Amino acid sequence: MKINKENRVHLIIYSTFFILMYLMLLSINFSFYKSSITKQAVIQVDKLIDHSKKFINRMDSNILERQGKEKHLLLKLLARDANVNISSIAIIKNGQYVYNTLIGQVENKYHNSDNLGLTIKERSNLTERPVISFLVDVGNDTIIQAYFKKLDLELTDKLGRSYVRINNINVGHDNKLIDDVSELNSFEIKSSKYDFSFIIECQPRIAFTNYLKDSTIKLIITFVVLLFIFYFFYKYNNIDYYLLRKAITNNEICPYIQPIVDQDKRVIGGEVLARWFKRNGTMVSPMEFIPKLEKYSLIPLLTTQLLTQVLHSELLKRSENLMLSFNLTEKCLHDKNIQALCIKLAAHCQLVLEFTESSEFENVSETLETMQLLRLHGIQFALDDYGTGYSSLYYLNLYDFDSLKIDKSFVDKIELSELTLHIIESIVLLASKLNIKLIAEGVENKEQLSTLEKLGVHKYQGFLFYKPESIASFSSRL
Repeated sequence: MKINKENRVHLIIYSTFFILMYLMLLSINFSFYKSSITKQAVIQVDKLIDHSKKFINRMDSNILERQGKEKHLLLKLLARDANVNISSIAIIKNGQYVYNTLIGQVENKYHNSDNLGLTIKERSNLTERPVISFLVDVGNDTIIQAYFKKLDLELTDKLGRSYVRINNINVGHDNKLIDDVSELNSFEIKSSKYDFSFIIECQPRIAFTNYLKDSTIKLIITFVVLLFIFYFFYKYNNIDYYLLRKAITNNEICPYIQPIVDQDKRVIGGEVLARWFKRNGTMVSPMEFIPKLEKYSLIPLLTTQLLTQVLHSELLKRSENLMLSFNLTEKCLHDKNIQALCIKLAAHCQLVLEFTESSEFENVSETLETMQLLRLHGIQFALDDYGTGYSSLYYLNLYDFDSLKIDKSFVDKIELSELTLHIIESIVLLASKLNIKLIAEGVENKEQLSTLEKLGVHKYQGFLFYKPESIASFSSRL
């Protein structure tokens, strides 16, 4: 694709959009990544406590008697059924510790039986570090206490420093007591089942580095998908569609009229043309935007807007017996809204709908039917650019046009080519035989005008007389 000024602007727009979209998705995924890690850590601790609770509930108040019969019963139960994160089990009877799987029999050690559920001791006598446990009352004044192994917070530490908060005591990785709590970039997620929460002191550099490592495949897939979307929209230049549609609906593309004069140089009508003036005052060439309108099937929308603007203009107050011609495509001809606008406009002027020979009409019978309907309202039809397109004589025979417009390419050569002169002579003779009016387009000098007059052409359109002008300027000539 040729990178001209317009394409360069589009490339910059799409590239900027692509980068912003990718960064936005990156930010969203990063937020999900942080939230997912923390929630996953909370769920893991919840499951640990759930498992321990179920394990303890399978015991009963007679555990002491059974233990007496078989000294290592609890050790066997712990090894066989308990979660691997439980380090030891203790039995509390009547408010005193009586047995622990780690040290065996215990005597005269008091316990506050009010503290059930998830608890924490700030400093263990054995490890000098906090210890977390879970207590369940199994009945008969007996409490079972499960001690957990050291916390593994490698997952949450991917985001920075992390720790579990229980009863306002903060325990980090490997059961390290956290005293120097920081509120900077920290966030908390609480367990919905138990009385603890995870605190993450997020360190953006560490968190983002780990995010990139853990999400490499996802990021590559996202990049490729976005790149494909970027390429698709850039290739098909869909931004043009929205810019053109906006220009039409905002009336930036407005009707200009090139006057048509008779042999006395008197303005008898005009051809309505589309001109695009941007808000900064610059004009876009029709050669630039008309092909794009055709490409995106926006011609019907443009025709509707042009008809509407003319219909609501001051011109109609001074348009008695005035001829106004509009270029129409076959699709426009069959558009019900355009038909209705044409009928309204025909009540104020002599409306002429022009068709080119660039391609054959697809639906001949429907076209003839629509033309007949519009003729009932006084609307006439002209064949534009006659002699340059598809089967001129076939068109004349089939559609019964009211006028022909001799294409500018013939007028340009009228002084230089004898063959062109003969062609125009034959067109004049044919029009006379068929009682069809003739208008010469593109008349730019007096020599062309003089030759056309001699050949019998008496209506003209071209820069020799007038250039296309605004409705207000055209109205002032009437």
